[in-house]
Amino acid sequence: MVFAPVHDSERLNGSRYDDVSRRSKWGKMNTSRAIAGALFLGLALSSCSSPAPQAAPAASIPPAGTPTATPTPTPTPSRNVNARGQIIKAAGETAAWKGNKATDTPTLTFKVTSIQPITCDAPYATPPTGTMIAINVEISTTSDFIGPLVSSGQDFISFDPYHWKGYAANGTRMNTVDSGSSQNCLADRSRLLPTEISKGEQLNGLVLLDVTSPSGEVSFDPFSAGGWVWSYPAP
Repeated sequence: MVFAPVHDSERLNGSRYDDVSRRSKWGKMNTSRAIAGALFLGLALSSCSSPAPQAAPAASIPPAGTPTATPTPTPTPSRNVNARGQIIKAAGETAAWKGNKATDTPTLTFKVTSIQPITCDAPYATPPTGTMIAINVEISTTSDFIGPLVSSGQDFISFDPYHWKGYAANGTRMNTVDSGSSQNCLADRSRLLPTEISKGEQLNGLVLLDVTSPSGEVSFDPFSAGGWVWSYPAP
């Protein structure tokens, strides 16, 4: 039997191949162990660590809508009345009184156009107690006017000083504004309003009041129920 010689190179090559094969197997085993170890370590850490904090839910903000306009209330008409129950008027402003229950429209309208001091010019005039003021009044009554006063069966209204009141600038009421001086102050008495005013008339004249202070308020109150009030002097 003839044996073929085995060369060292072949023996070495075979040995090299075996070493490479063994190293390859060990490398794969080591890699598998490393992966398994990493997985185990990750599971262990995840089981021991605290759970991650949950994010707070986002606040829900409703979409902005078109604002609803608030309706503006309609103001209720009201009279401008002071603490004394008097209707406050300015010079040139019309005042009205219905005066007849059978109608809804005023039967008396009037307005004070000015309130100014006046100098008495009658030769027999007596000096006023305080300051004499002249109130210029325009008056109109309708055909169905019924006055609050009655004389000899005839109803009427009067703007005489007796139906007026005076108040000083500090609000103190004057004892009277009717004096002998107001009755005989003017030489031309036709400038004064007549004592009685009835239905269907239009007039323009003066009322003279003897007031104790140069400024304040005067009120016309023929019904003893408050009446109307003006500040003086008034242009």
